[in-house]
Amino acid sequence: MLPDQYLSSLTLAERLYRHQPQIAEQIYSPELLQFLRDGVVIFPQALDLDLLDQVDADLHDLPRLARTSLLHGMIGIDGKADHYEARVLRNLPMLGVTDLREAGPGLKLNDLHRYFDSARALAFANPIIRFLDELFGSAPALIQSLTFWKSSEQSLHQDFSYVHHHSRLGHLAAAWIPLEDISDQAGPLVYYKGSHLLESHQFYDWHQGGILASRDTDAETAAGYDHYLETLIGERGWTPSIYLPRRGDVLIWHGALIHGGTAMGDPDLTRRSYVCHYTAAANHRAMAQHRIGDGYDFSEPPSLPETMRSRSLPSRLMSAAGRRLKQLITGARSHA
Repeated sequence: MLPDQYLSSLTLAERLYRHQPQIAEQIYSPELLQFLRDGVVIFPQALDLDLLDQVDADLHDLPRLARTSLLHGMIGIDGKADHYEARVLRNLPMLGVTDLREAGPGLKLNDLHRYFDSARALAFANPIIRFLDELFGSAPALIQSLTFWKSSEQSLHQDFSYVHHHSRLGHLAAAWIPLEDISDQAGPLVYYKGSHLLESHQFYDWHQGGILASRDTDAETAAGYDHYLETLIGERGWTPSIYLPRRGDVLIWHGALIHGGTAMGDPDLTRRSYVCHYTAAANHRAMAQHRIGDGYDFSEPPSLPETMRSRSLPSRLMSAAGRRLKQLITGARSHA
């Protein structure tokens, strides 16, 4: 994908903000306008603490479940290079780790929302969904969720370069949810306000002008991406913001925002967090047909809010029978 193709795929809200800001200011909420300006918005104490307690309980049980349950043992893991080799939670002992809580920084647990109702409910918490619905102009679909026990220590990056299997690449946002109060020594999230407002000449060239990375990208090109972002940050004068949230807060960032995980000052500290990537549900009518590039592979279908989930066959049959009965009654009355 080329830069201009990406820019044409941005949300209507962002295109208005970029080209007709006076109109955007009359239409959208202050929170969305802040997001469009900064590439990030924070909602303090917006999440249900009881729901966070449920997530905590499931995470507490997960190490035991991974050893005893085939289903939970097959939860995908990701992160640093050795994590790719293990692939799933059950294989962590291959890395010399018997309990995920003992792993070093970088370990990601993939898509816990597919295994735990609490994680699914948190991903679709009302404050998040209301905001994303306004941003996308459509109900959001959950592409993936990532759960961290410690800091990712991930280098600076932009999500759209890696997460690109939805039909409109510019329709991408992420929620960063702390599962505990985050210390400045735990390797907190860093981001650069305004770094999402790229022009066509400011995208990194991954290959022949393309803006998408893949797992097959050579080491030299990948290393060049880090240097390019650092140079761009210096040229534009963007300053880092460190996110030190309290449990109950939520941060939502733009898919092009430059961000990363800082180095841990204290290796014993946790930075338990839950990160979810979203796009518009309309982008996923036939996900397999909408793949862009050859990057990360999300083979499962997207997760939709409860109101959009398909109903079971018996439920659909009952609804169809009810509609047919209503038609017959209405028809009988008209002939009476």
